Amino acid sequence: MRLTLSQQTQNSLMYLNSASTRLSEIQNRAATGKRILKPSDDVPGTDRSLSLRTAISTLNQLSDNTVVSKPLLNITEGALGDLGDALRSARDIAVAAANSSLSSTAREAYAVQLDNILAEMADIANTRYMEQYIFSGTATDQPAIVQQAGPQPYAYNGDLGERRTQILSGIVIPLNISGDKVFNFTGAGGSTTDVFTAISQLREVVRYGTATAVSGELDNIDASLDNVLSCRARVGSWIARTERAQSIIEDTKIRLSELLSDQEDVDLAQMIVELKTQENVYQAALGVSSRILDMSLASLTFLK
Repeated sequence: MRLTLSQQTQNSLMYLNSASTRLSEIQNRAATGKRILKPSDDVPGTDRSLSLRTAISTLNQLSDNTVVSKPLLNITEGALGDLGDALRSARDIAVAAANSSLSSTAREAYAVQLDNILAEMADIANTRYMEQYIFSGTATDQPAIVQQAGPQPYAYNGDLGERRTQILSGIVIPLNISGDKVFNFTGAGGSTTDVFTAISQLREVVRYGTATAVSGELDNIDASLDNVLSCRARVGSWIARTERAQSIIEDTKIRLSELLSDQEDVDLAQMIVELKTQENVYQAALGVSSRILDMSLASLTFLK
Protein backbone atom coordinates (compact mmCIF):
# COMPACT_ATOMS: atom_id res chain seq x y z
CA MET A 1 0.00 0.00 0.00
CA ARG A 2 1.38 3.35 -1.04
CA LEU A 3 1.54 6.15 1.49
CA THR A 4 0.66 9.63 0.46
CA LEU A 5 2.89 12.51 1.38
CA SER A 6 0.26 13.65 3.87
CA GLN A 7 0.28 10.27 5.61
CA GLN A 8 4.06 10.26 5.71
CA THR A 9 4.00 13.69 7.31
CA GLN A 10 1.48 12.58 9.95
CA ASN A 11 3.50 9.43 10.72
CA SER A 12 6.68 11.45 10.97
CA LEU A 13 5.09 13.88 13.43
CA MET A 14 3.68 10.97 15.44
CA TYR A 15 7.13 9.36 15.69
CA LEU A 16 8.68 12.72 16.58
CA ASN A 17 6.11 13.24 19.36
CA SER A 18 6.71 9.72 20.68
CA ALA A 19 10.49 10.25 20.69
CA SER A 20 10.05 13.61 22.42
CA THR A 21 7.80 12.08 25.10
CA ARG A 22 10.20 9.21 25.71
CA LEU A 23 13.15 11.60 25.92
CA SER A 24 11.27 13.78 28.39
CA GLU A 25 10.48 10.76 30.59
CA ILE A 26 14.10 9.66 30.63
CA GLN A 27 15.28 13.21 31.38
CA ASN A 28 12.85 13.37 34.32
CA ARG A 29 14.12 10.06 35.69
CA ALA A 30 17.72 11.16 35.26
CA ALA A 31 17.00 14.49 36.97
CA THR A 32 15.06 12.97 39.91
CA GLY A 33 17.10 9.79 40.19
CA LYS A 34 13.84 7.85 40.47
CA ARG A 35 12.87 4.90 38.31
CA ILE A 36 9.19 5.06 39.28
CA LEU A 37 7.66 8.49 38.78
CA LYS A 38 4.03 7.34 38.77
CA PRO A 39 2.33 4.04 39.71
CA SER A 40 1.72 3.08 36.09
CA ASP A 41 5.48 3.01 35.47
CA ASP A 42 5.72 -0.22 37.50
CA VAL A 43 2.60 -1.40 39.33
CA PRO A 44 4.23 -4.34 41.21
CA GLY A 45 7.23 -2.17 42.01
CA THR A 46 4.94 0.57 43.32
CA ASP A 47 3.24 -1.95 45.63
CA ARG A 48 6.60 -3.09 46.98
CA SER A 49 7.72 0.52 47.45
CA LEU A 50 4.55 1.36 49.40
CA SER A 51 5.08 -1.65 51.65
CA LEU A 52 8.68 -0.64 52.30
CA ARG A 53 7.68 2.95 53.00
CA THR A 54 5.01 1.78 55.44
CA ALA A 55 7.56 -0.37 57.25
CA ILE A 56 10.03 2.54 57.43
CA SER A 57 7.28 4.85 58.73
CA THR A 58 6.48 2.33 61.48
CA LEU A 59 10.15 2.16 62.42
CA ASN A 60 10.31 5.96 62.54
CA GLN A 61 7.43 5.98 65.03
CA LEU A 62 9.14 3.34 67.17
CA SER A 63 12.36 5.35 66.98
CA ASP A 64 10.47 8.43 68.17
CA ASN A 65 9.13 6.38 71.09
CA THR A 66 12.64 5.40 72.17
CA VAL A 67 13.96 8.95 71.73
CA VAL A 68 11.17 10.35 73.92
CA SER A 69 11.34 7.56 76.49
CA LYS A 70 15.07 7.40 77.12
CA PRO A 71 15.47 10.84 78.79
CA LEU A 72 12.56 10.06 81.14
CA LEU A 73 14.10 6.72 82.08
CA ASN A 74 17.54 8.31 82.53
CA ILE A 75 16.12 10.96 84.86
CA THR A 76 14.22 8.30 86.81
CA GLU A 77 17.36 6.17 87.11
CA GLY A 78 19.33 9.21 88.25
CA ALA A 79 16.72 10.12 90.87
CA LEU A 80 16.77 6.58 92.22
CA GLY A 81 20.56 6.77 92.38
CA ASP A 82 20.32 10.00 94.39
CA LEU A 83 17.75 8.41 96.68
CA GLY A 84 20.06 5.45 97.24
CA ASP A 85 22.94 7.81 98.08
CA ALA A 86 20.73 9.62 100.60
CA LEU A 87 19.80 6.35 102.29
CA ARG A 88 23.45 5.31 102.42
CA SER A 89 24.28 8.60 104.11
CA ALA A 90 21.48 7.99 106.62
CA ARG A 91 22.83 4.50 107.25
CA ASP A 92 26.34 5.85 107.83
CA ILE A 93 24.90 8.25 110.38
CA ALA A 94 23.01 5.43 112.09
CA VAL A 95 26.18 3.36 112.36
CA ALA A 96 28.14 6.32 113.73
CA ALA A 97 25.35 7.28 116.15
CA ALA A 98 25.02 3.76 117.56
CA ASN A 99 27.61 4.70 120.14
CA SER A 100 26.61 5.10 123.76
CA SER A 101 29.51 7.49 124.43
CA LEU A 102 28.26 10.17 122.00
CA SER A 103 27.63 13.57 123.49
CA SER A 104 24.26 15.29 123.18
CA THR A 105 25.87 17.85 120.91
CA ALA A 106 27.06 15.16 118.52
CA ARG A 107 23.63 13.51 118.58
CA GLU A 108 21.98 16.81 117.73
CA ALA A 109 24.40 17.36 114.86
CA TYR A 110 23.55 13.91 113.44
CA ALA A 111 19.84 14.64 113.87
CA VAL A 112 20.20 17.87 111.89
CA GLN A 113 21.97 15.95 109.10
CA LEU A 114 19.06 13.50 109.02
CA ASP A 115 16.66 16.44 108.79
CA ASN A 116 18.54 17.60 105.71
CA ILE A 117 18.51 14.09 104.23
CA LEU A 118 14.76 13.86 104.78
CA ALA A 119 14.23 17.17 102.96
CA GLU A 120 16.53 16.03 100.13
CA MET A 121 14.60 12.79 99.75
CA ALA A 122 11.32 14.72 99.57
CA ASP A 123 12.77 16.83 96.74
CA ILE A 124 13.90 13.66 94.93
CA ALA A 125 10.44 12.13 95.33
CA ASN A 126 8.89 15.13 93.59
CA THR A 127 11.37 15.16 90.70
CA ARG A 128 9.79 16.39 87.45
CA TYR A 129 10.55 15.84 83.78
CA MET A 130 8.87 18.09 81.22
CA GLU A 131 6.69 19.49 84.04
CA GLN A 132 5.48 15.98 84.93
CA TYR A 133 6.13 14.29 88.27
CA ILE A 134 7.98 11.08 87.50
CA PHE A 135 6.98 9.10 90.62
CA SER A 136 3.24 9.90 90.62
CA GLY A 137 2.15 6.96 88.47
CA THR A 138 -0.16 8.26 85.76
CA ALA A 139 -1.20 11.26 87.88
CA THR A 140 1.78 13.18 86.57
CA ASP A 141 0.24 16.60 87.15
CA GLN A 142 0.39 16.29 90.94
CA PRO A 143 3.31 15.83 93.36
CA ALA A 144 4.22 12.27 94.26
CA ILE A 145 4.29 13.03 97.98
CA VAL A 146 2.75 15.67 100.23
CA GLN A 147 3.74 16.65 103.73
CA GLN A 148 1.41 15.76 106.58
CA ALA A 149 1.24 15.87 110.36
CA GLY A 150 1.71 12.78 112.48
CA PRO A 151 4.22 9.95 112.71
CA GLN A 152 4.33 9.62 108.91
CA PRO A 153 5.87 12.91 107.68
CA TYR A 154 4.77 12.35 104.06
CA ALA A 155 1.88 10.64 102.29
CA TYR A 156 1.81 9.26 98.77
CA ASN A 157 -0.23 11.55 96.51
CA GLY A 158 -0.03 9.78 93.15
CA ASP A 159 -1.78 6.69 91.80
CA LEU A 160 -0.65 3.15 91.04
CA GLY A 161 -0.79 3.59 87.26
CA GLU A 162 1.96 2.48 84.89
CA ARG A 163 2.92 4.34 81.74
CA ARG A 164 4.13 2.15 78.89
CA THR A 165 5.50 2.56 75.38
CA GLN A 166 6.22 0.31 72.42
CA ILE A 167 9.87 0.17 71.39
CA LEU A 168 9.77 -2.71 68.89
CA SER A 169 7.09 -4.77 67.22
CA GLY A 170 5.42 -6.69 70.04
CA ILE A 171 7.74 -5.26 72.71
CA VAL A 172 6.33 -2.77 75.23
CA ILE A 173 8.22 -1.52 78.28
CA PRO A 174 7.14 0.48 81.35
CA LEU A 175 8.28 4.07 81.67
CA ASN A 176 7.79 4.56 85.38
CA ILE A 177 7.70 2.99 88.82
CA SER A 178 5.04 4.57 90.99
CA GLY A 179 6.18 6.18 94.21
CA ASP A 180 4.16 3.84 96.43
CA LYS A 181 6.62 1.10 95.43
CA VAL A 182 9.78 3.19 95.32
CA PHE A 183 9.22 4.79 98.71
CA ASN A 184 7.67 1.65 100.20
CA PHE A 185 4.28 3.11 101.12
CA THR A 186 2.78 -0.31 100.38
CA GLY A 187 5.24 -2.22 102.58
CA ALA A 188 6.28 -4.39 99.61
CA GLY A 189 9.92 -3.38 99.96
CA GLY A 190 10.48 -5.44 103.09
CA SER A 191 10.54 -2.49 105.47
CA THR A 192 7.77 -1.95 108.02
CA THR A 193 7.71 1.76 107.15
CA ASP A 194 8.07 4.01 104.16
CA VAL A 195 11.49 5.57 103.59
CA PHE A 196 10.49 8.95 104.99
CA THR A 197 9.09 7.49 108.19
CA ALA A 198 12.22 5.33 108.52
CA ILE A 199 14.46 8.42 108.37
CA SER A 200 12.13 10.33 110.71
CA GLN A 201 12.21 7.53 113.28
CA LEU A 202 15.99 7.25 112.98
CA ARG A 203 16.31 10.99 113.55
CA GLU A 204 14.24 10.81 116.75
CA VAL A 205 16.14 7.88 118.26
CA VAL A 206 19.48 9.49 117.33
CA ARG A 207 18.36 12.63 119.09
CA TYR A 208 16.67 11.10 122.15
CA GLY A 209 17.13 7.32 122.16
CA THR A 210 19.80 4.84 123.10
CA ALA A 211 22.57 3.35 121.00
CA THR A 212 20.64 0.08 120.93
CA ALA A 213 17.53 1.85 119.62
CA VAL A 214 19.59 3.46 116.88
CA SER A 215 20.96 0.07 115.84
CA GLY A 216 17.41 -1.24 115.75
CA GLU A 217 16.52 1.23 112.99
CA LEU A 218 19.18 -0.13 110.67
CA ASP A 219 16.96 -2.98 109.46
CA ASN A 220 14.38 -0.54 108.08
CA ILE A 221 17.08 1.58 106.44
CA ASP A 222 18.69 -1.49 104.85
CA ALA A 223 15.34 -2.80 103.60
CA SER A 224 14.49 0.60 102.11
CA LEU A 225 17.90 0.80 100.44
CA ASP A 226 17.53 -2.70 98.98
CA ASN A 227 14.12 -1.76 97.61
CA VAL A 228 15.47 1.41 95.96
CA LEU A 229 18.38 -0.52 94.45
CA SER A 230 15.93 -3.09 93.08
CA CYS A 231 13.81 -0.35 91.51
CA ARG A 232 16.91 1.25 90.03
CA ALA A 233 17.99 -2.07 88.53
CA ARG A 234 14.58 -2.44 86.88
CA VAL A 235 14.79 1.02 85.35
CA GLY A 236 18.36 0.28 84.23
CA SER A 237 17.13 -2.84 82.42
CA TRP A 238 14.50 -0.75 80.61
CA ILE A 239 17.16 1.73 79.54
CA ALA A 240 19.30 -1.11 78.20
CA ARG A 241 16.34 -2.54 76.26
CA THR A 242 15.60 0.91 74.83
CA GLU A 243 19.20 1.30 73.67
CA ARG A 244 19.15 -2.16 72.06
CA ALA A 245 15.86 -1.30 70.38
CA GLN A 246 17.36 1.93 69.01
CA SER A 247 20.25 -0.03 67.51
CA ILE A 248 17.92 -2.62 65.97
CA ILE A 249 15.64 0.08 64.56
CA GLU A 250 18.52 1.99 62.95
CA ASP A 251 20.01 -1.17 61.42
CA THR A 252 16.62 -2.23 60.06
CA LYS A 253 15.92 1.23 58.66
CA ILE A 254 19.24 1.14 56.78
CA ARG A 255 18.41 -2.26 55.24
CA LEU A 256 14.88 -1.20 54.27
CA SER A 257 16.16 2.07 52.82
CA GLU A 258 18.61 0.13 50.68
CA LEU A 259 15.78 -2.12 49.45
CA LEU A 260 13.66 0.94 48.70
CA SER A 261 16.51 2.53 46.80
CA ASP A 262 16.97 -0.66 44.75
CA GLN A 263 13.27 -0.60 44.01
CA GLU A 264 12.83 3.09 43.16
CA ASP A 265 16.17 4.59 42.17
CA VAL A 266 17.66 4.45 38.70
CA ASP A 267 20.91 2.79 37.75
CA LEU A 268 22.85 5.96 36.95
CA ALA A 269 25.25 4.36 34.45
CA GLN A 270 22.40 2.64 32.62
CA MET A 271 20.35 5.83 32.66
CA ILE A 272 23.17 7.83 31.05
CA VAL A 273 23.40 5.27 28.22
CA GLU A 274 19.61 5.24 27.79
CA LEU A 275 19.47 9.04 27.81
CA LYS A 276 22.17 9.30 25.16
CA THR A 277 20.43 6.68 23.01
CA GLN A 278 17.08 8.44 23.26
CA GLU A 279 18.69 11.77 22.38
CA ASN A 280 20.06 10.15 19.21
CA VAL A 281 16.62 8.71 18.42
CA TYR A 282 15.04 12.11 18.91
CA GLN A 283 17.66 13.80 16.70
CA ALA A 284 17.03 11.18 13.99
CA ALA A 285 13.28 11.73 14.22
CA LEU A 286 13.85 15.47 13.91
CA GLY A 287 15.98 14.92 10.82
CA VAL A 288 13.42 12.67 9.12
CA SER A 289 10.54 14.98 9.97
CA SER A 290 12.48 17.96 8.66
CA ARG A 291 13.07 16.29 5.31
CA ILE A 292 9.46 15.21 4.93
CA LEU A 293 8.25 18.68 5.82
CA ASP A 294 10.63 20.13 3.25
CA MET A 295 9.13 17.78 0.67
CA SER A 296 5.66 18.87 1.67
CA LEU A 297 6.57 22.52 1.30
CA ALA A 298 8.15 21.80 -2.07
CA SER A 299 4.96 20.08 -3.23
CA LEU A 300 2.88 23.03 -2.16
CA THR A 301 5.21 25.35 -4.08
CA PHE A 302 4.93 23.16 -7.16
CA LEU A 303 1.17 23.10 -7.01
CA LYS A 304 1.09 26.87 -6.94
